[in-house]
Amino acid sequence: MNIQMATASSSLSQTQKKMDTIANNIANVNTAGYKSREATFQNLLTREYENQTGEANEPGRQTPENLRVGFGSKVGLTTLRFEQGSAQETGQELDVMLEGDNVYFRVQNGDEVHYTRDGSFEFQNENGAMTLVTSSGSPVLDVNGNEITFANNPGKLTISNEGGIQAENGQTFQLSVAKINRPQSLVNEGGNEFSLNAADGNAVVVPSEEFKTRQGFLEMSNVDLTKETTDMISTQRLLQFQSQAIKMADEMMGLANTIKR
Repeated sequence: MNIQMATASSSLSQTQKKMDTIANNIANVNTAGYKSREATFQNLLTREYENQTGEANEPGRQTPENLRVGFGSKVGLTTLRFEQGSAQETGQELDVMLEGDNVYFRVQNGDEVHYTRDGSFEFQNENGAMTLVTSSGSPVLDVNGNEITFANNPGKLTISNEGGIQAENGQTFQLSVAKINRPQSLVNEGGNEFSLNAADGNAVVVPSEEFKTRQGFLEMSNVDLTKETTDMISTQRLLQFQSQAIKMADEMMGLANTIKR
């Protein structure tokens, strides 16, 4: 009975993590550039059985070498899904949609360079100078790693398919776009931005031939609402089943304790 309760209890807490992942995806269904996440599970008994360390690493072991104790399941990892989101026309000159596999706008966040697919840009006025920033306030970078700042009101902006920015006042810039070689190494930093650990992956600024920008459009999230709703219902059923299993184990243990010899 203890094993049954421990198995259900372990799986219950981990299943809640999957529910949290689904809820986060649904909450961001209308967030521009959002990439959905998917939780995958591992069977702890199988994992323990396959993770044999050898007698030399376990002196004094009493149980057989091929017998290990494991129960329940756990979230093995949550993976980002990188499918291109649908295009939504906004007509706003500072909205830029980025098309291409594993490519991201480079933005400055404090002392670090972050990456984002959210192209809903805006201007930030600092003593008359106009800096192009993301919706969360991070300055957008050009190909030289500098902030895109106009000395004065730039007037009408034209953004080409190659990421070139032409201002009415004559200033020009080139949007910095990087390709992430190992996109699963991206770390969510909030505000629809990611950081990248240099030890886990690297980002390379790519030429305009490897991506396309569309002015007046935004890439919407790649969340499949139908799939997420279906997953949410099945996960809720699993949570109910595990809760019932704990209740039944508790009742049977209570019944066993009342039996008189």
